[in-house]
Amino acid sequence: MLEGLRRPTELIVIVVTLLAYGCPIQAIVHAYGLDERTVADWQKRAGKHCQQLHHALVEQGKVDAHHVQADEIRVKAGKMIAWMGLAIDVSTR
Repeated sequence: MLEGLRRPTELIVIVVTLLAYGCPIQAIVHAYGLDERTVADWQKRAGKHCQQLHHALVEQGKVDAHHVQADEIRVKAGKMIAWMGLAIDVSTR
């Protein structure tokens, strides 16, 4: 994810962490003096990296799950019913 980037690794890690915790891109741009496109690119790179990692480990069954918590939510809105399920390994939370 970090190959080819010209900024300090520490800055990139801080920015991606802030994004992961829901910090708006505009706040990061203002606080660190970065270009909005740069922050958006880092977010996209981090997302692709996470997707590759998820595919390589989770989807291939290479995760040793000891205690898994699962939850679901069902919402009815007008003529639509939406359902979402989530399961997470407690040890990796």
